[in-house]
Amino acid sequence: MDASSDDDLSYDVNGRPAVDTMDYSTWAFLLLAVGVVLLVAEVFIPSGGVITILAALSLLGALVSAGLAWWSSNPAYFWGFLTGMVVLLPVVIGGAFHVWPTTPLGRRAILEAPAPHEVASFVEEQERYRQMVGKVGQTLTSLNPAGIVRIDGHRVHCQSEGMILDAGVAVRVISARGNRIIVRQAGGEEAAQPPESPAPPTEDQPPLDFEVT
Repeated sequence: MDASSDDDLSYDVNGRPAVDTMDYSTWAFLLLAVGVVLLVAEVFIPSGGVITILAALSLLGALVSAGLAWWSSNPAYFWGFLTGMVVLLPVVIGGAFHVWPTTPLGRRAILEAPAPHEVASFVEEQERYRQMVGKVGQTLTSLNPAGIVRIDGHRVHCQSEGMILDAGVAVRVISARGNRIIVRQAGGEEAAQPPESPAPPTEDQPPLDFEVT
């Protein structure tokens, strides 16, 4: 071996031949950047975990490259790189999740909570329906099985137990479910009672928009 070749070699502080670590360190930062970008992309573009796997492989490659670049020559650089990864990744992912709901895709994916007055109105309506249980009314439309019945002079959306009932049939409210009541055809004296006179329409009770026959 030519003696001049030994003179071209450089040595580290421990007397070992120095290895050019520029390529490994460059790959470490490059793969780290790719991994961070892929993690952010996974937040905005759900891929069923494919982008997450690619991001994990990029971050693993960054860690391996950092080890090859600095573990032997300067371990402090390696631990600094690892600490930076541990701090950077949660911050970037948290920031992406913070920004995502403000994007058009995020606004379409996240359902807005109902307003307080909407919740209160729904609760009041349910309570009103529960108070109708046991009362007798008359069908204004045929129930097939859903339709409209008049209870205490008010028109209410209802549903029969599965039977088809004609208009003008006396029914009893047997339960309340959500925004409607469940009725059953009344029999005996209940069915013989004269029908209730319709109450005049109010703001909360608009007139029927179809003709009842």
